[in-house]
Amino acid sequence: MDKILLIGQHGQVTTYLQRALVGDYHVEVAGRAQLDLSNVDAISGALEASKPSLIINPAAYTAVDLAEQEQEAAFTINRDAVAAIAKYCANTNTPLIHFSTDYVFAGDANTPYLETDSPAPTGVYGQSKLEGEQAIIASGAPAIILRTAWVYSNHGKNFYKTMLALAQTRDQLSVVADQVGAPTYAGSIADATKILAEAILSRGGLMPAQVGIYHFCCQGQTSWCDFARAIFVENEVSKIRVTGITTDEYPTPAKRPAYSVMNVDKLTATFGVSLPHWGTALAHCAAETKAG
Repeated sequence: MDKILLIGQHGQVTTYLQRALVGDYHVEVAGRAQLDLSNVDAISGALEASKPSLIINPAAYTAVDLAEQEQEAAFTINRDAVAAIAKYCANTNTPLIHFSTDYVFAGDANTPYLETDSPAPTGVYGQSKLEGEQAIIASGAPAIILRTAWVYSNHGKNFYKTMLALAQTRDQLSVVADQVGAPTYAGSIADATKILAEAILSRGGLMPAQVGIYHFCCQGQTSWCDFARAIFVENEVSKIRVTGITTDEYPTPAKRPAYSVMNVDKLTATFGVSLPHWGTALAHCAAETKAG
């Protein structure tokens, strides 16, 4: 049975990937105790000991605001550790699925970003993730880089869970209405990633034409404010009123992209894979919430 090394253990995407992959594949879950991405020098040895058929890396330093202060930690995990993983993959011809982010873009577009559009991150987190992408490409590793966005689920800390928690104690919320993106359910990410993993492993690796960057998020677009409203509708929370505010009225240490919608046609054209519309995925997440 093919062996998949899944880097990370408790994150949103990693959690759903474990549910999707375990049973069908020999999955080795490498949490911090097995593979500490902050200890770059130890990464090569850990990968050599594992000898996987495929590496999937959703792990990252994701504290967007804190990254402005903890720059060294962000770059160590999001760039240097990724470079070490990519070097191993290049040397051993091991395929890699690596996750990146919409934060590599400035957010000043008004049409969905293409993979060929020039990145221009506005904060440390986005810059560190971009340099991780660049390290993979420079290594020559057989890798696909999946840029996702606005990830949420019933696990961990995220906007979806925050909204439902606030609804327990509030009857009115103010939510940013001038940032537009595509909310992406971690369960949808896991389902689509499993299809990609199956395609890669069944062919014994990636074809040269498949290597590169792909936009990998749910379809459609909305604002944080309208996403919050949709969360409450899907979860039958009727007592709360959501008011839209501007980004300027909710300042954060790191600047968020005002527009981070990404065109996902390349993914479908290359692999025949697509994620659902964000509204459909939200309904699936809410059904999971209700099921407990």
